[in-house]
Amino acid sequence: MDDFLPFIVVGLATGAVYGLAGIGLVLTYKTSGIFNFGYGAVAALVAFCFYFLRVDHGLPWPVAAAISLLLFAPLLGLALELLARSLAGASETVKVVATVGLILIVSSLGLLWHEATPPEFPHFLPQSTVRLAGVNITWEEIILFALSAAAAAILYRFFQAFRIGIVMRGVVDNHELVSMSGDDPVLVRRWAWLIGSFFSGVAGLLLAPGQLVDGVTLTTVVFAAFGAAAIGYFTNLPLTFVGGLVMGVASALVDKYSATSTWIGGLAPALPFVVLFVVLIVLPRRLLTQRRLVAVANVRRSYQAPIRVRLSAGVVAVGLLAAVPTIQAGYVSVWSAALINIMLFLSLGLLVRRSGQISLCHLAFAAVGAAAFGHFASTMPWLPALILATLVAVPVGALISIPAVRVSGVFLALATLGFGILAEQVFYTRGFMFGQSPLGLEAPRPAVSIAGLDLAGDEGFYYLLLVITVLVAVGITAIGHGRLGRLLEALADSPLALETHGTTSSVLKVIVFCVASAVASLAGALNAMLFYYGVGTYYPSFNSLTLVVLVVIVTVGEPWYAIVAAIGYSVLPAYISGDTTGDILTLLFGLGAATAAYGTRGGTMPAPARRLLDRLGGRTPLPSTPLPSTPPDVAPTITAPSTSSAPEPAGSAEPPPTAEPPPTAGPRPALARQRSASSRREPTGRDGLVVRDLSVRFGGVKAVAGVSLQAPPGAITGLIGPNGAGKTTTFNACSGLNRPSSGQILLHGVDVTREGPARRARRGLGRTFQRTELFNSLSVRRNVSMGREASLAGANPFTHLLGSRPSSRLLSEAVDEALALTGTTRIADVQVGLLPIGQRRLVELARALAGPFDMLLLDEPSSGLDEHETEQFGQVLQTVVRERGCGVLLVEHDMTLVRSICDHVYLLDFGKLIFEGIPSEMESSDRVRAAYLGSAALTTADGPEPAADGPEPAGPEPAGRRPEPATDQRLALPAHE
Repeated sequence: MDDFLPFIVVGLATGAVYGLAGIGLVLTYKTSGIFNFGYGAVAALVAFCFYFLRVDHGLPWPVAAAISLLLFAPLLGLALELLARSLAGASETVKVVATVGLILIVSSLGLLWHEATPPEFPHFLPQSTVRLAGVNITWEEIILFALSAAAAAILYRFFQAFRIGIVMRGVVDNHELVSMSGDDPVLVRRWAWLIGSFFSGVAGLLLAPGQLVDGVTLTTVVFAAFGAAAIGYFTNLPLTFVGGLVMGVASALVDKYSATSTWIGGLAPALPFVVLFVVLIVLPRRLLTQRRLVAVANVRRSYQAPIRVRLSAGVVAVGLLAAVPTIQAGYVSVWSAALINIMLFLSLGLLVRRSGQISLCHLAFAAVGAAAFGHFASTMPWLPALILATLVAVPVGALISIPAVRVSGVFLALATLGFGILAEQVFYTRGFMFGQSPLGLEAPRPAVSIAGLDLAGDEGFYYLLLVITVLVAVGITAIGHGRLGRLLEALADSPLALETHGTTSSVLKVIVFCVASAVASLAGALNAMLFYYGVGTYYPSFNSLTLVVLVVIVTVGEPWYAIVAAIGYSVLPAYISGDTTGDILTLLFGLGAATAAYGTRGGTMPAPARRLLDRLGGRTPLPSTPLPSTPPDVAPTITAPSTSSAPEPAGSAEPPPTAEPPPTAGPRPALARQRSASSRREPTGRDGLVVRDLSVRFGGVKAVAGVSLQAPPGAITGLIGPNGAGKTTTFNACSGLNRPSSGQILLHGVDVTREGPARRARRGLGRTFQRTELFNSLSVRRNVSMGREASLAGANPFTHLLGSRPSSRLLSEAVDEALALTGTTRIADVQVGLLPIGQRRLVELARALAGPFDMLLLDEPSSGLDEHETEQFGQVLQTVVRERGCGVLLVEHDMTLVRSICDHVYLLDFGKLIFEGIPSEMESSDRVRAAYLGSAALTTADGPEPAADGPEPAGPEPAGRRPEPATDQRLALPAHE
């Protein structure tokens, strides 16, 4: 024990600082939804400020610390709060990249400040020792622990005694409480950023002594806070502080053994990410789900130039690159590196831009390829060695895709960042990679001559790289235009919708990681050949951040973004002379990343340029305000929403849970008369969808309790009830999005209770959502086609990659029919994210109708439609049921629509089934009236229908009995005649 005690004491001191930093990180994340990857950058900036005041200008350290922590750190917090607000409507990728940009900014500032060897940060706390429990402890270590513990205790008291602290604590548990508490959400978040920046600054000052004064070192010194936050599962503040203590002690023990055990050498810097990776694998998935705020990502207007323009531009670009050895003979090696980086950026773009998967470890894949080629090339010719080096990274990519299968967004970014650091710190120096030699592994160029051109020479090798780059670009572009590319784009926009239409997204994620890692590995092997040796220092994990930043901030299309990024990354530093050129470019890249959210607003290309390219390519421009018209030869059809319908701004969210669109003002007699008792359809006798004794719990709340219902084919079954009754929860359980606590769900006689949503979709179960889940970057036609193509892709990796001609014809016919049936043919080529809510509802319905589904779950599909549109919508459903024989389970608040088209109705209240029968029986039921209408007087069939009190929340139902709402807040049923 005496051997361990000194390390434990040191670990507790630094661990307390880690825990303090982790608390600030979790606090800002849970209040703003922004996980600050640049948290260490704040610590570094505060340390820079202290060093500037203390060392450069000789101020006493207490004064320098007070200015740094009480003035400079809060100013940084205010700036970060403004940044967080600008990211409110940005995608998860942009949020991650914006905070990663802070790291690039600080690292470049540090290098510009000290161009030569950076100095060491001085110790300012007492270094004298005292003996405690047989261990010599410095006063610095005692002060570290005491200050951190005291700050955590003060924060705990702040949360208990002050209103803003109490509100903030509630927000940490559930950010939706911000708007429900009556407090200003902006003020709450601002306080969180101020506290978080202060804690980060304290951590930076306490951990900086003994470290080099450069941005990278001081930025990464608080990375252990990421591991502490993971132990606190990114939510629990006390557990996060304990996690910091664990991280500190574990790091100290690793340092103890690293001197004698070579297998753990270099593990200490990567330890937080090892912990993080393990937590992301073992922690229950529900604790890692990023809650969707009311505001969703802004939609950027997509644009792709006509094929004639793209082909012409491609030929010109290849021609210019082919002329480089002639017109830029002195820079052949520079342009060779650019060609390699084009491949690297294309592979990363496949992950980040097309599929929405965030990867911060891409250079680790390149390092795998370089090391593998060095090993293979020693025993075989260069071409087989290059092919095998490319394939070696495939299982590595599959390994990294494991967290991608479970998590996304910020958690995936953390996992990949951790893998990159772990690979560099632990694996690069192992014998199976580059080894201990500073020269690395020999990577010979091909000793081959073609038409007198020596491929081992600089010029010959350049042309070899050009050919490979063109092949890679063509391959990546072909993927983008094929089934895999379409599925990846859909995955980026809405994984939920893709799953519920039949594609197993986990298979898709594994495929894209494998393909991207293989191409990156190829680039890494070629990079080693360019320099004749593969060395680990060529592939620093930190540079992976720069790669991701460039892929996101360069907004031109494919493959041009890769060319522009490669020129900025490797060509400009060679042409612009100066020792600080690279640092200035990194600073500019970081600034571009920090302001990336503003680049997502508007289009990827100015309107005049789009019009010019369209004219050159012979493309007819789309109308600026498209309005669909009713096809003359299809009946019944549904027209587009009128201009009086409330539009949904591009990229905005669906109506929030407490702002449900009201039902129509009154019944529509023409529609109501269509469903007389004599014309009602009888069930066909097949099972369809059967729910038996279904119960769903969320924690201690039972949202659905013992519900049994049946939705047979050839009939429309209604599921109604007050808000919070459990309707959407039942829907989600039927489609596989919620795991039932008990009960059974059968589809056509098959028990699907334990199956996922994609498997149920392939069995014939389709659905729409209360808040539309569409692929916003795709056109209407591409959205509708996903209703069928997602199920065609299924779970087979080969069907994800390619489709057959018969399936293409089937897909085209299904799409045309669904577009015609819903009256959306005229807007088929319009980007769906730019449409108003009424049209989006129609597109979502068309997508479901295009799928191979014989059972449809429709969740409030008439929301956003006006009276005439709702009437025609009902006709569409009746036509589909009559002609296709499919079944429909309908959640709807428009009681006129329910009475008119439903054959059978189930009524839920507080998660329990209180009525089932035909609509006329429902209207005469005293129990229904008591539960659904209250005790107020009932309206007549021709009377008005009061507004509903909002849609049912998607989360747990509230416990206890709801108070009876006022009469004008309840849906009205007509009096029984």
